[in-house]
Amino acid sequence: GILAQMLDATGNSVGARALVEEVLVEDASNVDALKLRAGWLIADDKPGDAIVDLRTALGQSPRDATILTLIAAAHQRDGSLDLAGEQLARAVEVSGGAAAESVRYAQFLIQNRQSSVAETVLVNARRVSPGNPGILSVLAQYYINLNRWPEAQEVATALKALNLPDDETGLAQLQAAIFAGQNRFDDSLALLQGQVSDGSPSDAAVVSIVQTQVNAGKLTEARAYLDEALQTSPDSITLQLLGASLDQQMGNPGPAAATYRAQIARDPANDVPVRLLYALMRATGETEAATQTLDAGLATAPKSTDLRWLKAVELEAGGQIDAAIAIYDGLYAEDSNNTVIANNLASLITAYRDDPASLDRAEAIARRLRGLEEPAFQDTYGWIAFRRGNLNDALEHLEPAAKGLPQDLLAQYHLGMLYDKMGRKDDAIRQFELALTLAAAQPGAAGLAQMSTARQALERLKAVP
Repeated sequence: GILAQMLDATGNSVGARALVEEVLVEDASNVDALKLRAGWLIADDKPGDAIVDLRTALGQSPRDATILTLIAAAHQRDGSLDLAGEQLARAVEVSGGAAAESVRYAQFLIQNRQSSVAETVLVNARRVSPGNPGILSVLAQYYINLNRWPEAQEVATALKALNLPDDETGLAQLQAAIFAGQNRFDDSLALLQGQVSDGSPSDAAVVSIVQTQVNAGKLTEARAYLDEALQTSPDSITLQLLGASLDQQMGNPGPAAATYRAQIARDPANDVPVRLLYALMRATGETEAATQTLDAGLATAPKSTDLRWLKAVELEAGGQIDAAIAIYDGLYAEDSNNTVIANNLASLITAYRDDPASLDRAEAIARRLRGLEEPAFQDTYGWIAFRRGNLNDALEHLEPAAKGLPQDLLAQYHLGMLYDKMGRKDDAIRQFELALTLAAAQPGAAGLAQMSTARQALERLKAVP
């Protein structure tokens, strides 16, 4: 098992998989080999097969928190969030409330809007490991997100008492956020500036100070402080890019673009200034120049996930669907755990391909979106369910998607198609009219194939007495 893990870690996944299969031929219940194969099966969108392997492993090692965590990941990939939560809870239990398992379960609960349960898990984990910085950091951030300042301050104070380096805990940022959340911007600034004067002025501390001043509406002071920091660290790319961003916010796109270009010339393989210049050009209407900038960036950094993603979005907007799908396919092969990439790929496949194999694949990719309360994900999963004939499942997802995306013409169209299929004539008419009204207000949208279908459906429905 260890050798297979090493092969996989060094990029030799073919060798690792072959080795695991050899091990399992000799010993079909080898726990390490089963865990490795299950991880690959999950990544390959075969969660059912992964669960079979993991149940075999669990039979050998019933209190192995890693196996339970992997079963949870398989259930998540399959869209079975309740089952995933049960396994993560069991992992916390068998680990005795260990930090990693507790934080993982708490974050799952927070993502699924079960904040009060998440708090209980974190508080219990803190009792087990009172000095664990990971638990304290997550708990402090949890309280900050809920504007519960006294509890956040108490946890931050406990974190400070550990006397750990700030880069291990992010304490200064947490404390600054607590002050800023209470509109104590001066205290927040004093804390961060004290951190800078106590040691070497790290880029992170300078960024936090500038952001705090921007949040307080003090753009001129932020610019002056940043200029001072740049005199100390003139070669800092982070601070240069921050200065360009500040220029944009202050209504000076010219100097911002000049800074981005200078940074691209300085390090053509760095995709960050390329992304920022691309976004600036798109915002100022220089679409052709933006495309040239993006293509040049891709030529020098062809493996950049962010640049490829931007290209896929651009190609989709330009109607080059196959090329966009090809990019998302590549990104998905590299990281099938990325929910947004999975959503975009499944959505494109379902919108533009009709063959059964493509729909099967889209459903396998999109299963993890089932039950998630994110309108874009609900729309993707609901439309796939509609295309597969699962109308009740589609209704459960497309109604909240259309409500959550009131300006998205395709979300309204998808719900209209479902209502039409279900014989809900008046509801279908309302949705198609809404989709066409939205399309009329968006350049080029009225020419979409879906809007042509909506117009035809509307005529048919209104012709029926």
